[in-house]
Amino acid sequence: MGHAMAREAITAGTTQGELRIGEMRAVIEEFARVLDAFGSELDASVKDADRECAAIGRAFDELGAAKRELDAMECPQPLRGLLQQHSARIGNSLDAAVTAMQYQDRLTQRVGHIRVGLHRLQTLLRDGTDRGAGQWLELLRHVEESNQSEQARLTAAECAANGSVELF
Repeated sequence: MGHAMAREAITAGTTQGELRIGEMRAVIEEFARVLDAFGSELDASVKDADRECAAIGRAFDELGAAKRELDAMECPQPLRGLLQQHSARIGNSLDAAVTAMQYQDRLTQRVGHIRVGLHRLQTLLRDGTDRGAGQWLELLRHVEESNQSEQARLTAAECAANGSVELF
């Protein structure tokens, strides 16, 4: 929702564009509750993904060890050539899987920064300070700008590491 739409939603249906403090506090508390739910879902998703990534990492280690064993085997041709082909296929698959895991790591970092933004909003919502609509919009802009800056930093670091620009 854009800032103009948020301002309109805040003032819609009120006289002289002001919500009563109690109504505003109820909206803020409900917003905090929803953010808590989103934060919990993000935490659970990241923990599940981390657990699965660890399992995949163990499988990669085992595949890498099997590849090294295949590479070290002494055998006559044409069997040797066949083993080399299979070993190369395993190596290519491992390389592709590592690339996918690196993407997963970057995604986890991005989700982590989103969680930081959600936590900042939760803290603001629950601190008990009475704020007007303009103050809330400014705080929301600040949280959004912080998130965008961090995402830009991650993208720049990724481009520097890869030597390319990733487009989504």
